[in-house]
Amino acid sequence: MRLPRERRIRASADFTRLRQQGSRLDCGPFLLNFRHTKSDVPARFAVIAAKKSIPLAVNRNRAKRLARELFRADAAAFPPGWEIVLVIRPGMLRRRFADLKAAYALAATKLVAQAARQAE
Repeated sequence: MRLPRERRIRASADFTRLRQQGSRLDCGPFLLNFRHTKSDVPARFAVIAAKKSIPLAVNRNRAKRLARELFRADAAAFPPGWEIVLVIRPGMLRRRFADLKAAYALAATKLVAQAARQAE
């Protein structure tokens, strides 16, 4: 099952803007590049798996599937207006899915709470 088109970040300009204007959070097995816009567009998501960090295509594809499932399983974690790029690290494949899900949920609640505090 694919993410709907409106929920994906696809354009190179979007990745560049997110890298330059957004923030980064280290979550252990992955990094989150994120940006909160004040729009009502549903949260958008992308995955980056570098060939340098995960050389085998089979492992890169598995890691990307896990990352997309993290976003899909907890779609309400990021309310509308968020752009998230999950950068996979090699250690992600050595973790259980439950641990990855917990790390992702913790990061999401932390980021949303931080954005709410800044908006006040």
